[in-house]
Amino acid sequence: MKRYIAIVALSAVVAHAGCKPAHPSKIVADPSFEPNRITAILIAPFVSSVPRGEDPDRQSERIMNRTLAGLLAERSDYRFLSQDQFQAAVARAGLGDHWASFSQDWMSRRTVDKEFLAQLKVALNVDVLMLPHVFLWNKDEADYRESATSSATQVGATLALFETTTGTILWEASDQNYRESVRSESRGVISGGGIDRRVAGVSGTGRDAYAAPPYEEVAQIVLEALVGALPPRSGSAR
Repeated sequence: MKRYIAIVALSAVVAHAGCKPAHPSKIVADPSFEPNRITAILIAPFVSSVPRGEDPDRQSERIMNRTLAGLLAERSDYRFLSQDQFQAAVARAGLGDHWASFSQDWMSRRTVDKEFLAQLKVALNVDVLMLPHVFLWNKDEADYRESATSSATQVGATLALFETTTGTILWEASDQNYRESVRSESRGVISGGGIDRRVAGVSGTGRDAYAAPPYEEVAQIVLEALVGALPPRSGSAR
């Protein structure tokens, strides 16, 4: 009987583990992708398909750009050419409008403008372009007065590597994740004179523990998974 219970318990653990989402949630690599043949990768600025109404100040681009730069700096197996170098090359070659249409076509139709990539190769003599795309950027703020509720922050992004000579998508990874705030409880609120006052729920850093977590926190989690999934060059330290 004990042996039967142990087998059932083990099966339950395995089943539960199998239900956990993988991070990144999607990775696709072209058969021709050979990391050891790549020495330098040009990093484009993040493009965002989040509607302007949901992100008017384009925090999705600024926060993701900053986070990605920090994570790529920790990898020593590839040489990464910065977003500033990308923007300088695009401006120098007069490719600003072409870049805008290239990124829009990729986000909306997943089509690749090979002519733009060819011109980029001429401008910077680089074989691979990394295009980062953020597609999910959302905060769901719950009413702290409701018990068993919580606020959540969601972020989703994709990193894609393009070969500039052929337009081939060498590698692409997508992921999305979320973090919840502390669950609110009605005992954390007192009422008087028609006014609800929160008497608990401030973290040690002074941040409202019931508010949706900051975007930076979830962006870090998502991009750590994506950057970590980029295959290392053999014989190189990461």
